[in-house]
Amino acid sequence: MAYQGKNYSNNANAVRPQQQTPQKPKKKLRWGRFLLLLFVFTLVMGLTGLAAYGWYLERKVVQADANATPIPKDKPVNVLIIGVDRDPKSSDANRRSTFNTDTLILAHIDPSTHRAALLSIPRDTRVQLPTGMEKVNAAYAIGGMDRLKKTVNELTGLPIDRYLMIDFPAFMQMIDGVGGLEFDVDKPISDPEGTVSLKPGLQHLNGKQALTVVRFRQEEMGDIARVARQQRFLEALGTKMKGSNLVEWTKALRGMSDSLTTDMSINDMGTLAYSMHGEGATVNGYTVPGEFLNLYDVSYWKADTKKLQTIVQEMKN
Repeated sequence: MAYQGKNYSNNANAVRPQQQTPQKPKKKLRWGRFLLLLFVFTLVMGLTGLAAYGWYLERKVVQADANATPIPKDKPVNVLIIGVDRDPKSSDANRRSTFNTDTLILAHIDPSTHRAALLSIPRDTRVQLPTGMEKVNAAYAIGGMDRLKKTVNELTGLPIDRYLMIDFPAFMQMIDGVGGLEFDVDKPISDPEGTVSLKPGLQHLNGKQALTVVRFRQEEMGDIARVARQQRFLEALGTKMKGSNLVEWTKALRGMSDSLTTDMSINDMGTLAYSMHGEGATVNGYTVPGEFLNLYDVSYWKADTKKLQTIVQEMKN
């Protein structure tokens, strides 16, 4: 399987000092078992031959719509992958009142062509919500999953067929479950509490350190730099999981499945996972293009809708 990441942005009147945005990664990677490993661990489970653990997932994963129409094997499907910082199993009202979505990735997967495209949506992307022009990460707090799906649909033009939501404690448990991973930290990174402090260079990260790395955005390019770092993290995590053994997978599974909410069945996950199996499958990564915008001392990411539609067409083709 090949993975390629692409970042797009403009040099127009940005809030930040004039500085180049992250370059398009040129590296072409081949992992026979890799797909969406950041937040779609369950899809990768299907690729690693752990079908025997399907019963465990079926019992533990919160499925929001068990009667949904099965995902077709011959048509593309769009899955919205959501990272949150609260327990996704709390009541819907409590979830919406206590957090914003921290990470949004729209996965366009075509089982018939064995191709997938991941579109990272910066959390500060300015969108139209019922309350006015807001950041996209406020959509769920304002109107729940339906509003979030509608907002992403309006931004990209792509219908949202399924969603998958996971909280960050589960992410940490997953990383710890596989024994941590090696990652090349590009700059000094720390968390607001002062419990994590990382220097630049190749390091072995535990779950808490890994979460700090993928969430860090206190830098010149803010969320755009964070998205680029998340894409590099995907590569490192994919490499790690390819070499993990059965015991490590089981630990990671037990840590993650309790904190996953989705409207996909286990069969749906298996359909998507197996469609991406093998060296012929490809995964391309993209970022919503745009520029920084500062309004009333609030920083936004203003999407370039024309360039975004070009990317969407590339994702579909």
